[in-house]
Amino acid sequence: MNTKNIHPGRLLCLALASTLAGLAGPARAMEDDAIFQTTRIEVDAGRSDSKSIAAWRADGWIGTDYNRFAWRVEGTRSDGRLEDAEVQGLYSRYVAPFWDLQLGLRRELKPAARNYAVIGARGLAPYAFDVDVAAFVRSDGRLFARTRVEYDLLFTNRLIAKPFIGIDWAARSIPSDSIKAGATSSEWGVNLRYEITRAVAPYVEIGRHWQRGPDAGAGLNSVRGGLRLVL
Repeated sequence: MNTKNIHPGRLLCLALASTLAGLAGPARAMEDDAIFQTTRIEVDAGRSDSKSIAAWRADGWIGTDYNRFAWRVEGTRSDGRLEDAEVQGLYSRYVAPFWDLQLGLRRELKPAARNYAVIGARGLAPYAFDVDVAAFVRSDGRLFARTRVEYDLLFTNRLIAKPFIGIDWAARSIPSDSIKAGATSSEWGVNLRYEITRAVAPYVEIGRHWQRGPDAGAGLNSVRGGLRLVL
């Protein structure tokens, strides 16, 4: 090859292209190892039939595109008294586009202090349904499960309705805890939020909660207003 006939500008372009090609592999590896994080917090209060209620939910993760530490905290108060609360710590592993497999521990603080092992999956189903499913093995060997499905319905870029349904399950009846096999509780409704920014969104939520008792189920309606923060 006769380099005397090559314009100096072309030589510079060839050298730059060769350098970028050499850096492309390491750059992709660095992207895979980059650390990201996100946190979502929701706090609200309102009425459930004749009682005042308040609730908080927070979850988030930190890690790479493939391996993350995920966490969740949630609880509710009724007439000023703490009714239920729990915290989870999970290892979250990317296994398919939009899907993570999660393993970890759950600590129930209320109504009773109990420990659970957790295995679950979280991701986007076809048509952008947000699906969260998990199985829990209690320290005494009892098996439970939880499913939740949400869907964001955009009226505008800022006004978003989120229908949701969540169901808790028990694999077997536990007479000592007044639990029967099958669905033990459920909650469904719609959350309407207005995103002032992507990070700050006040919302109104209308829902119905059903709790299975020893003989029959009892349902309660609720209306709550709250604030959602994404950090």
